[in-house]
Amino acid sequence: MPALLEVTLGTTAPRPRGLLGVPLHGLVFAALEHLNPGLSAHLHAAEVKPFRVGAAQWQDVEGGAVVRFLLGALADDLTDVLLEAFTPGGTHGDENATLWGEVLDVEVLARETYAALYARHAGGTSGRTIHLRFVTPTTFQATGLDMPFPVPKTVFYGLQRRWEAFSDLRFGEDLNGWVGRAVRVQDFQLRPRSVYFKGVREAALSACVGEVQFTLARPGDIEPAFVRLLADYANFAGVGYKTTYGLGHVEAWGWREHARE
Repeated sequence: MPALLEVTLGTTAPRPRGLLGVPLHGLVFAALEHLNPGLSAHLHAAEVKPFRVGAAQWQDVEGGAVVRFLLGALADDLTDVLLEAFTPGGTHGDENATLWGEVLDVEVLARETYAALYARHAGGTSGRTIHLRFVTPTTFQATGLDMPFPVPKTVFYGLQRRWEAFSDLRFGEDLNGWVGRAVRVQDFQLRPRSVYFKGVREAALSACVGEVQFTLARPGDIEPAFVRLLADYANFAGVGYKTTYGLGHVEAWGWREHARE
């Protein structure tokens, strides 16, 4: 089931340059490999990764630093694995790595089954406006190029692809076509960001941070509920490209939930 965890680490490592999600990506895989090398290798090879690294905070303290970061789990059986991998007291990485540390705490911030998410939106939400706040740099891939602007069809195609990789509940092939016809950008306040993976300009990704507001401009049958559902799912899954490296952390809201009898 989708879940959102907050992991707290203590470290004596110097603060890595750039986006913290990049070294945290390596630390997550180190923790999984320590627990289950076969699973770590399987996740490395997966086309659609069942987790993502979210926003991270670095706080200098006496003798080192405290790092807090969000970790989204998308596969039904992965949440408990991550909780075990990040058991408080465990250490991950070593001084040859960019980041290493001891787990101080892990907390489940949110957890809901795919069936419950589906049922909640299919039968009990409304609203034509969806807000997305891109907390970390966010970009999308189109024909092999970075596309930092959140075009609705691209945003929801990626979310549908992630959902259907880990859930048996399907939306149908026509949903993304409906999104392209019916969901439009109402407003946006976005700022450009460059994300460097190797410390050289040629390796930078063009990304954005800020907010966008989508409007469901046409009526539909079940499609509006599916779009609201996928926006809600983005709070677990993130959006866009390289979410396992800390990109694409998003906060989504805007729908209304109604009491169900």
